[in-house]
Amino acid sequence: MVYQNWDEYLFVKVTNNNNYQAHMHRQVEIFYVLDGSLEMTISGKKRLLKKGMGSIAFPNVVHETRTPEHSSAVMIIFNHNFLPDFSVEFNTQRPINPFIADMPDDRAFSSLIGGLLESTQKNTDIRISKGYLYILTAMILSQVPLARQENLYDSDGICQDISNYLNQHFTEELSLSQLACALGYSKYHISHIFREKFGCSYSDYLKRLRAEHAMGLLTHSALSMTEVCFASGFSSLRSFYRAFHEVYGASPKSMVP
Repeated sequence: MVYQNWDEYLFVKVTNNNNYQAHMHRQVEIFYVLDGSLEMTISGKKRLLKKGMGSIAFPNVVHETRTPEHSSAVMIIFNHNFLPDFSVEFNTQRPINPFIADMPDDRAFSSLIGGLLESTQKNTDIRISKGYLYILTAMILSQVPLARQENLYDSDGICQDISNYLNQHFTEELSLSQLACALGYSKYHISHIFREKFGCSYSDYLKRLRAEHAMGLLTHSALSMTEVCFASGFSSLRSFYRAFHEVYGASPKSMVP
């Protein structure tokens, strides 16, 4: 399972034949199928989405996509802080069924999708895109039953705890024992969860989080290489360069615009 990071507050594109392994991120992800079919799995629930159908993955929920033959879909990824009116839903609840088979007014919904896509492609006033997204999200959540997060996915609750805690503290000096203590679990249990659920070790997961944060700073800030290193949680330039190359297959310097 891959932890994916997005720097943009809003990312919208048409994606063809989308196939992406199990991953999660801090953002909300919406898919709307334009043509063909797309197999979507969210928190272990699987559904074959066809034209006019969609899905929504809340923050820090594992999901993946697979195209059996052909698919064309609009993919919308946005930071939940971008729509503060929905912060309660995104922070404390999860969809019981994250798939949308029928919208009450599919023509209006499709038109809003098109408007959002056009406004982001033309880079118009971000408030226009935000307006489209507010209405789309409200329409989706009106059709998706929600339940409080602690009452859902009990087996995955510890994964959510780990992800949420690391998202807030990954730039700090944080050992496996310190993480376990902060969450109230044994370090052996936490280590097992990483191998079983995340598919990697704790150190590899933390390394990726820090490398992705460093990538964002390298491409969107004027910080020096040393400043990026320590701002991302690395203890030395040597460990920074080594981890960055392992994650991206390139040196940090090669990423500087």
